[in-house]
Amino acid sequence: MIPIDSKTTFVFRRCAAFLVLLVVLSGPLTAFAAEPLVLPLWSGDAPGSENIDEAEIVMDRGAGKGYRDRSIAQVHQPTVTVLLPKAKKPSAAIVICPGGGFSRVVIDKEGIDFAKFLNQHGVAGIVLKYRTAESKAHFYGISAATADVQRAIRLTRARAAAWNIDPQKIGVFGFSAGGSIASYAATHFDPGQRSSLDPVERQRCRPDFVGLGYPLVSLRNEVTGGRYQKTAFGKNPTPQQIRQYSNELHVSKNTPPSFLVHTEDDTAVPVKNTHQFAAACKDAGVPCTTFIREKGGHGYGIKDRGNPINQWPTAFVGWLKDRGLME
Repeated sequence: MIPIDSKTTFVFRRCAAFLVLLVVLSGPLTAFAAEPLVLPLWSGDAPGSENIDEAEIVMDRGAGKGYRDRSIAQVHQPTVTVLLPKAKKPSAAIVICPGGGFSRVVIDKEGIDFAKFLNQHGVAGIVLKYRTAESKAHFYGISAATADVQRAIRLTRARAAAWNIDPQKIGVFGFSAGGSIASYAATHFDPGQRSSLDPVERQRCRPDFVGLGYPLVSLRNEVTGGRYQKTAFGKNPTPQQIRQYSNELHVSKNTPPSFLVHTEDDTAVPVKNTHQFAAACKDAGVPCTTFIREKGGHGYGIKDRGNPINQWPTAFVGWLKDRGLME
C-alpha cells in the first residue's frame, strides 16, 4: 500500500472539488431536480482557506426529538445545497443564509427546511453553508462569509439555465447573523469580472430581491450593541470596519426590494435593525415591506409556534407573487 501524507490528501481534495464544480458548470442537472445536490462553492479551496485542514463540528440539536436541527461550526469548505422545484417554466431562486451568530450555521431550521417550503411554492432554494468567523485554530471574521454569499449568488446565476432558474429573479434571504451577510449582499455588489477565466466570477452578484428574518443588519453600538463585534472583527474593531458592515448605512437607490420579518420582543437581535434598514430603504426610494409583530422572540425560522409572527412565510409568498417573482 502506498502511504498517503497530508499534503497528498490536500491536493486530492482540492482537485476533487474542482472536478465536481467543473461537472456542475458543464451541463444540465435535470436528473438531480428531485433530490438536494450539495456542491462546493469555490473551485478548490475558498480564497483565504488554503491549507486549512480543520474538521467541522456538527451538532444535531433535534436528535431524539423527531426532527433535524443541525448546527455546524468550524466551516472552512463552504457549500451550497440546491433544492429545485418541479417546474416547467424557469423559477425564481433564493440563496438562503442561515443564522448562527457567525460562529456556526444553523443549516436545517433556517436553511433546508425553508428551501423545502419554497419548493412547495415553485421557488428554488439554494442553501449556503458559509465560512464561520472563527474556529479553534483560525479567524476569518465576517469577511469570508460575505465573500461566500456573493459567490453563491454568482454561482446560482451561472447555473440558471441548467437549474431552470430565471437569472433575473435570483434573491437572497438571511436569518439572524445570516441577515448580516444577506443585507451586505443587498448593499455591496458589482457587475462581475468580465475578463475572468472563471465563468462564475463573470456573473453579477447583486440579488434581485432580498428577504431578512430577525436580521442582524447593523454592528453599530447604538443599534445592536457590541455583542457581535468581537466575533465579526476580532478584539479591536475599528470604526471603519463597523461602518462597512453596518448595512443600513449603505442602502442606495440600487438596493433591491426587501421583505423583513421581526418581533418587538427580540432580545438577541433588536428590532431596531429592521426599523433602521426599512427607514433607509424609504429614504432611498426602495420598496420595503416589514412584517413586525409584538411577540415571538428569536430563532423561530419557519416553525409555527402559535404566534402571529409565525404567519410570515405566507406573507412572504404573497409578497413574491405581488412583485411578479412567482406565479
